[in-house]
Amino acid sequence: MRGWLLGLTLIAVLNGGAILYWHRDDGLWHHFENLDVRTILTRLEQPHQPLAWFTGDWVLGNGFYRPLPSLLYELDYRLWGRHLLQYKWTNGLLSLACALLLVGWVWELSRSRSLALMAGLVFTGWQTGLLTGLPPWLLWGAVLATVGLAIWFVGDRRRALTLGCLVLVAGLELGFVPHQPDLHQASFAYRAMGWIPGRTATLMTLFALLSLWAYARLCWHKGWGWGVLSLLAFAGALGSYEQAVAMPLLLLLSGLAIRAKGGRFVWWLPALSLVLLELYLWFYLTTIPTQTEYHQQRLRRFHGLSLSVARWLLPPLPGVMDQLNLVMDAPLSVLLPAFWQAWLLLIAYLVVLTEVRRQPWAWLGLIGSALAYLPLAPVIPLMHYYYLPAAFRALWMAQLLQPLLLSLQKHPL
Repeated sequence: MRGWLLGLTLIAVLNGGAILYWHRDDGLWHHFENLDVRTILTRLEQPHQPLAWFTGDWVLGNGFYRPLPSLLYELDYRLWGRHLLQYKWTNGLLSLACALLLVGWVWELSRSRSLALMAGLVFTGWQTGLLTGLPPWLLWGAVLATVGLAIWFVGDRRRALTLGCLVLVAGLELGFVPHQPDLHQASFAYRAMGWIPGRTATLMTLFALLSLWAYARLCWHKGWGWGVLSLLAFAGALGSYEQAVAMPLLLLLSGLAIRAKGGRFVWWLPALSLVLLELYLWFYLTTIPTQTEYHQQRLRRFHGLSLSVARWLLPPLPGVMDQLNLVMDAPLSVLLPAFWQAWLLLIAYLVVLTEVRRQPWAWLGLIGSALAYLPLAPVIPLMHYYYLPAAFRALWMAQLLQPLLLSLQKHPL
């Protein structure tokens, strides 16, 4: 109980500090980044019917079905009026709730306190801006130190090299989400807590995690009420942000991971979620004006789509492909350190994937992050697109750290 209290308190304190840090004016009345907020405020100041957002375009009017974020804006407007800075409290509270719910979901999946709290802390580190990766000298120094100490204390060179690969991959993963591209070079933390329009992604993630948590309860403990809650939360995610179309696949993947750990795979809930998704898509395509200028200008070129998704499954792969293309044009580039570093990183990832091959939670986190990002892969990126993927990535990251923690427990320095 004491461990839970300390861990959850730390998560709450770190997120609370970030909420206060980002509670500042970032050009709310003149910066281009906040144009959508000013447009929404103008629309809210005009006569409107909030219930109309459930049957048509949302409050911004640019061709999306997002009634629940629209209601959040309506609530903020009634509370704060034209004081846009106060709207950021809602974003901060949503982010804190997502971090805590992520802990609850991972605990419900695994019954591992260390895994749940580690996932919550990693996610918190990303959305507060405290975890942005390691400098190369520190990362490689940690790898060499790990290998050397493991040889000294464990006496198994193969195990030592495996632990070195784990440290290398874990260090790279610390900066994976924060270093994703953003059209305007904004940080992940800013999009999550400091940018008011980012609430679409955080609200959707809150409902998605609730759906996943309820589904895990259903698989481990039975009770059809958990299934109803999971479907209702999925509907809430669909009513918040289009990225939620990935949820049936995420529920299916979660169920398969639970089955691999000895739980019960409840097939009917992912099946019903697909039915709900079909109804949503039918309504969306027949009611919402999707051929808007906003939609067209956000699409990226197709040729970069496959590598964009591959980066979430095997981050070093695009770098290796770049080096191979360079060798085709300049064969002597094979002598450059960058060529061999790219291959070294790829080999390290493959070693780690082999190490965790029997860890369903690792695969759920890794593949789940790619599936969660997939619906927005064709779109020119903004950092809040990675919010739901980051929750799964935090699970993957937490699972990577488990063998390292276990090794430290067996062989304390």
